[in-house]
Amino acid sequence: MTQSRYATAIAVLLVLAIAGIRSVSAKNKDVEPPVIEIHSKKFAYEPAEITLRKGETYKLHLTSDDVPHSFRIKALNLNAKMSVGTFDDLLFTPEEDGDFKVDCGLYCGSGHSKMGMTVHVVDK
Repeated sequence: MTQSRYATAIAVLLVLAIAGIRSVSAKNKDVEPPVIEIHSKKFAYEPAEITLRKGETYKLHLTSDDVPHSFRIKALNLNAKMSVGTFDDLLFTPEEDGDFKVDCGLYCGSGHSKMGMTVHVVDK
């Protein structure tokens, strides 16, 4: 084979490899994680509890209905903002099973210390 044929063969292989990578990426992008919408307001979260499966990825769709709050799970070193009137998305993959308490990481008034919810993480 001549040098130009080698170059052509390598170019074809590269194009096929890149096309294969793009098709795998496209398949992965088509799979959206389940969305869980969580609202905060003085002095509660809605829903008050959720159950997630360990090792699965979720999109937490977070918003506040009144003043800025946060979605904080101290045990998992997680603290995400919850803005008024807009949604902040948090991709979350729990790696430990158990029951985790959520509290607000931003002081939001006299009932701040009572604000909470529970995230239950179960093994598949």
